[in-house]
Amino acid sequence: MLDQLFEPLGATVHAHIRDLDDGRSLGEREHEPVILVSVIKIFIAWEFSRQVEQGLVDPAQTVKATAADRLGGTGLSGFRHDAVLSLGDLVQLMMEVSDNTAADLVVRHLGAGSIRRLPAGLGLDGTRLVGSPRTILEEVARDLDIADLEALAHVLAGGAVTSEELRRTSAWDTDRTNVSTPADLTAFLDMIWNGPEPTRGEMRHWMGRQLTGGRLARLAPSEVVTFGRSGTLPGWLNEIAVWEWPDGRRHALAVFAKTGRRNFREVERAMSRAALLLTERLGQ
Repeated sequence: MLDQLFEPLGATVHAHIRDLDDGRSLGEREHEPVILVSVIKIFIAWEFSRQVEQGLVDPAQTVKATAADRLGGTGLSGFRHDAVLSLGDLVQLMMEVSDNTAADLVVRHLGAGSIRRLPAGLGLDGTRLVGSPRTILEEVARDLDIADLEALAHVLAGGAVTSEELRRTSAWDTDRTNVSTPADLTAFLDMIWNGPEPTRGEMRHWMGRQLTGGRLARLAPSEVVTFGRSGTLPGWLNEIAVWEWPDGRRHALAVFAKTGRRNFREVERAMSRAALLLTERLGQ
């Protein structure tokens, strides 16, 4: 059904839709592993909210982000000076602008083990979480026999590593990085949207404020309220989302596209068309 959108673009799609009220679902390659990249941040945010609710973490606790903490990307990751923020604000940055440094600092306070244990506790058998963005990049540096992340940044900026070499590292290997399946991800969104407050409200708030991404919503009708979390890796364009329709329908969506070309805009439009097709098919 969806391959006709992606095959002409040299891409492969993995997708799933789940009705959040009656549980009906359908998909394409929905049980095959996909690389999460920044989609892992939804798991980090959920665990943060859970620990706050249990009194294990104080969202007002302040954290100092220094040069040693910075990774490439948006938010704190690109700051030039040290900054002090609360854990709650770090989660906001992590979810709104996909801040990698914020994600690392939050995981450091939650405990990396709590993130790794999440899939089993939630019954998500197709999901494996190995660590935060820094953990993934450190593994890439080791794969390339590069001393540290600072050296890795210089190597990548200088173009000393080819795309082929990068794609042989752990970050592109579904056996060694953060992975899930589209079916697991819509099941997780179901747990969130039909779960207890205040976690449900917080997750809805954070996903509704995503500034980087919005791939699935590009062709959505304007009256549909959308919530999302995207992820990007050369060769992978990903997004999970919930669409709330004016008539009360609520759909959880996960669309992951694997591509070998640089036609990102065309693939992103295909991802949004795929989301629309899935909602239409589910309504038939």
